[in-house]
Amino acid sequence: MIAVPDSAKTHTQELLQVPAAGLDSSPRQNIESGVPGILLNLMTMRHEVSDAALAEKTLQSGSASSQVIVLLAKGDLRAASELVAETRLNDPQNFVMRVLDTSLTRAGGDFARATKRLRALLTEFKGTEHESILQQHLGFAYVESGDLLAGANRFGKALDLRTAEGADTHLIESSRACLEAVTARIPAQHTGEHAGQIPGADAAR
Repeated sequence: MIAVPDSAKTHTQELLQVPAAGLDSSPRQNIESGVPGILLNLMTMRHEVSDAALAEKTLQSGSASSQVIVLLAKGDLRAASELVAETRLNDPQNFVMRVLDTSLTRAGGDFARATKRLRALLTEFKGTEHESILQQHLGFAYVESGDLLAGANRFGKALDLRTAEGADTHLIESSRACLEAVTARIPAQHTGEHAGQIPGADAAR
């Protein structure tokens, strides 16, 4: 797999952290994160360390956003928070760090506050290139809080936005993988009743 240089990554690539080669289409519990040594768990919607040596190397020489993701995966919230704060001190409006800051809130267990902050960011960036990543992160927050239907709706919106925008295939497939993983966990009667309300639901089946 050829890594995308950090300098060439878009904000969404930085945040989603998936490889340019895309994702496997077969259902599975984890998907590649794009951060060496880190995977995204589709059940918990959190990053996990898959290779400790590679993760440590990323922590030593990776971009600030990659380092934050490694620290979150390791459960070192204090160090992750300090790095986010340090980066935002120099660049308060750094979009990547503003979103990762909500991931810190979510990792701390305050799902309601994380959701509120993400919704505020969504209001700020509605209709911009950043909207799809905010919908994606809202999906993460809702799923972790236990609201699978709301999470599926957000992943569906992210999928629809990326498809309409002609986003990179790996971004589209990442949203699709999350949508499929969540809809598979929603009781059949609920998916039947609400399928029309979940954007991208038909495409995910």
